[in-house]
Amino acid sequence: MHIDYDILVTYGGIVRKYDKGAILFREGDTPCYFYQLVEGKVKMFSTNSEGKDLIQGNFTAGESFGEPPLIINKDYPSTAQTCSEAIIIRISKERLLSILHDYPDLQLKMLYAFAERIYSKANAAQILLCKSAEEKIVNYLHLLKGGKQREPILINKTRQEIAESTGLRVETVIRTLLKMEAEQKVKIIDHKIYY
Repeated sequence: MHIDYDILVTYGGIVRKYDKGAILFREGDTPCYFYQLVEGKVKMFSTNSEGKDLIQGNFTAGESFGEPPLIINKDYPSTAQTCSEAIIIRISKERLLSILHDYPDLQLKMLYAFAERIYSKANAAQILLCKSAEEKIVNYLHLLKGGKQREPILINKTRQEIAESTGLRVETVIRTLLKMEAEQKVKIIDHKIYY
């Protein structure tokens, strides 16, 4: 969800620059702030007992993240980390609630943003339930493509990002994509994936 920068600043939002790889909050931390990206990228991920990460979400400029636990007073279920240098504005929960009270249209906007995320999580769960690596990758690529387009499109994800989003190892993703290319299910041109 996007809240106008000027509104956030007016209500006491603090803007800060972060280096690539900065941890904004960790799994199990108690939420205190609403975060919105001004510039850069942030990923949210969960880590299993073997140290394997599963991407829960990727966020870019203009998007907010981490709001559900903040709103319902629950610990963060994921870690948020910058994927590039980033500029982020943060504001306390109390001030966010004041904004939502003073701008009721933003409440509806937040509701739609949450509904979109729930829908995306349901689709992600379907990918994780797939048995074969190829099935997981095909379903993930199909989700990125939007499902309806027939012409191949550039998949703007690295093999690492595909692995983290499907629960596979990078080596498995690479091997499976090469097999899929040989079977003409994907195109790989200059190391870029088209599906």
